This record gives sequence, C-alpha cells and structure tokens, in this order.
Amino acid sequence: MISAPARQFWTFIHNSPRLFSLPLDMRRRAAERSEGMTSEPRGVAFAPAPDVHGLWAEPPEARPGAAILYFHGGGYVCGSPKSRRKTLGHLALACAARALAPAYRLAPEHPFPAALEDGVFAYQWLLAQGAEPARTVIAGDSAGGGLALATMLAARDKGLPPCAGLVLMSPWTDLSLSGESFDSRASTDITCSRAALGEMAGWILAGADARAPLASPLFADLTGLPPIFALVGGDEVLLDDTIALIRKAAHAGVDAFASVAAGMQHVYPIWSGVFPEADEAIASIGDWVIARTE
Repeated sequence: MISAPARQFWTFIHNSPRLFSLPLDMRRRAAERSEGMTSEPRGVAFAPAPDVHGLWAEPPEARPGAAILYFHGGGYVCGSPKSRRKTLGHLALACAARALAPAYRLAPEHPFPAALEDGVFAYQWLLAQGAEPARTVIAGDSAGGGLALATMLAARDKGLPPCAGLVLMSPWTDLSLSGESFDSRASTDITCSRAALGEMAGWILAGADARAPLASPLFADLTGLPPIFALVGGDEVLLDDTIALIRKAAHAGVDAFASVAAGMQHVYPIWSGVFPEADEAIASIGDWVIARTE
C-alpha cells in the first residue's frame, strides 16, 4: 500500500500532460521546472562548476575526499544540472559528500556518443579536483542512470580507476526497448511509453546500433564494475531494464542490488518532500553510499 501523499501526487501527474508527449522545445522548458513541488535541501551550498558547465552541491558536513557524480535524466534530449538541483542537494545531504551535476550534450543536436564523452570527461575532471575514486559514487536517474553506467564502463575500458559504486534510479539501459515491461506495465506507467522512448532513442542513436554496449549498457560486459544499487518503480515500463541489469551484473560477479518500490512510478526518488517513499529512497541511497565510501 502506497502512502496517501504518493497516491495524490501520482493522480496529479496522471491528469497532467505527459512530458514526453510535448514538442521538444516545450519539453525542454517543462523539464527545467520539474522540481517545482519538491522540498529545498536545507543547509546545502550551491556553486557553479564552469569547467563541466555544471553545478556543485556541498552539504554542511561533507566528508573529505567523498564525492557524488550525478547525471540528470531527460531521455538524453532534455534536462540540465539545474533541473535536478534539489535532488543533487538531497543526495549531498544524505551521503555527507560533495555532489557534482555536470551538463552533457543532448540529442538530437548531439547524438551518441556525445553524452558519453562528456560523462567520461566529467569523471576525470572530478578526480582531478581531489575526489578519491574509492570514495566516489556515480549516480543518475533515467537516461542519466544509463549514462552513469556507460561512463563507468568507458572509464574501465580506458584504464581509469573505478569508482566506489553506482546508484541508478529507473535507469534506461536498453535503447532497443526489448524489456517485457514495456507491455506488462504499459497500462500502469503514467509518464513513459514505448512510443515516446522509441522516438528519443531514434534521435540519440542517429543510425547507430541500438544494442551497442556503450549506448545500451545492458548489453555490455559488466565484468569488473563496482557495486550497483538500483531503484525502480514497480509500475513503470523501465522495470525490466533494472531487473535484467542486476541479474546480468550478478552473473558477472558484481555486487548488485535492486529495490523495486510497489506502486511507484519513473524516477520516484527525485520527489523529495512530496511523499515519504521518495524521502525513504534518498535515505537508503545515503546509507548505501556512506557504507561504501567510509
């Protein structure tokens, strides 16, 4: 049974226009206001990170050397560090660590692998600023979750030091849209659909293979990755992206865990202060990150 505030919020979203059904210019404007109902992370100091066109969030008691690298969602076609400012701040507080949200180039103007190149650059830049790899976690929501995973895979292949862990919220890891939940959750997902994600996948790939491992990291060799903590809503079409990823990671010897929240929708943890399930998810992320970055 989900909480009454969550039911009320999902009813509100159900009765609102779907973001991914809007024309791209309107979608991008709406994405910048997506955190309007969420709570302000008190005590967090924000500052620009010009070298990565991004945003820093620093909590009052940041642990030296500990860091979060956070990639915003938006289907690789919209969103910005500003569109996840509050989420970044709540994660910084929960993890007692500085958090960085870099910008990355968006499709269709900049198709694959532009976002991935920017993700790897941001990881290298963060380490150059003093973040310790063994005390750094890469995180992201939706497309940002897929990008977080692909960034670590590319970093591994380049011989860069691995991070301490990956936190993936409703990650989009399969641009071929092969998961059964695109059908089984089609009637319960109120924000995403096969048609909407398929349109964006076409813009992102621009003719590239939808199963290319760094475009769709579900199809990558996951050997040697750091621990993974994934969170996903039980009612969303991307449910199978998470389940399949965690299963494959476990078979590759990776410490991998998935939390499936019954009755929750896409990227539900970003709604801090709106309903308790989101606050609980952020707290669980904080516990997981601190345990791995002490």
